[in-house]
Amino acid sequence: ITGFFTLGQHFLLKKYDFEEMTKGEVIELLGTSQETNYFKENNNIVYYLGNKRGLLPIDSEWLIFEFDENLKVKKYEVGTD
Repeated sequence: ITGFFTLGQHFLLKKYDFEEMTKGEVIELLGTSQETNYFKENNNIVYYLGNKRGLLPIDSEWLIFEFDENLKVKKYEVGTD
């Protein structure tokens, strides 16, 4: 995973192995996900990270968790809108 702005966000990804977590554990750790239509699918949750890095921070970065049929993290990534 790349593209994180803050030291706190980088630390979060280094400290926790999200791929071993359930959807409930992710929500317990990060709180309720943002209500947004960006990247929203039936099997995922999305968290707003902030403006994208760069000279013209027009876009936003989002942390996207996708879950399998057992509600375990299948993958997670940073997306931009």
